[in-house]
Amino acid sequence: MKLLFFDMEFANGQVPGSIYSFGYLMTDENFEILHPMTDLLINPDSTWNDYVKKNILAYPIETVEASPKFPEVYGQLKALFDEADIAVGFSVSNDTRALKKDCERYDLEPISFWHFDTERLCRMMEEHKEAHGLGGYVKAWCGVTPDNQHRSDGDAYATMMLMRAVCEAKHVDSEMMVDAYPECVGESVVKEKPRRAKQAGARRRRPRGGRRRSGAKKASNSTLAPA
Repeated sequence: MKLLFFDMEFANGQVPGSIYSFGYLMTDENFEILHPMTDLLINPDSTWNDYVKKNILAYPIETVEASPKFPEVYGQLKALFDEADIAVGFSVSNDTRALKKDCERYDLEPISFWHFDTERLCRMMEEHKEAHGLGGYVKAWCGVTPDNQHRSDGDAYATMMLMRAVCEAKHVDSEMMVDAYPECVGESVVKEKPRRAKQAGARRRRPRGGRRRSGAKKASNSTLAPA
């Protein structure tokens, strides 16, 4: 099983999409790294929110605006999502919405993928109810403050740290965790996509089962009680 841990940052919330960085790494179900942590810079082709410029942006604006625009990196992003069995983020709705909006903005076919939300996972756990935000949950579950917060590659890596820590605490691998919490799974897809895929005989399957390691048991919510 391949997991794409990802995060995005946006130049301006008033501009649909306006993604200026896409951070990611890819691992197997045991969190062995398959693709190293990378921060892909994108020219957002928009104005900048003052708060983002003062508090979030980790690069000179000139460097970001000299980067390729979204259509030029679209193929690379689609290839990453297509390679992964599931994409894992924190509060993924913001990222999936922005990705969809940037595809619409440039008249590109939306990218279809399954995603797993670690924020929702943490909220479903009995442990660390006092924590909130990616940094807070990483500190609670991992005992460390994540590096490079609000930089997409840093937040993608922190998301991996968080899911790995929860899996270790529950003595399961990531595939078993995904199976046990379908409430945290969603699909980013447009209405036309399944119909075309079906006609081509290539409908995307829900990322559950089929690749379980020999001897591994399927986990359930009841088996993942507080350690």
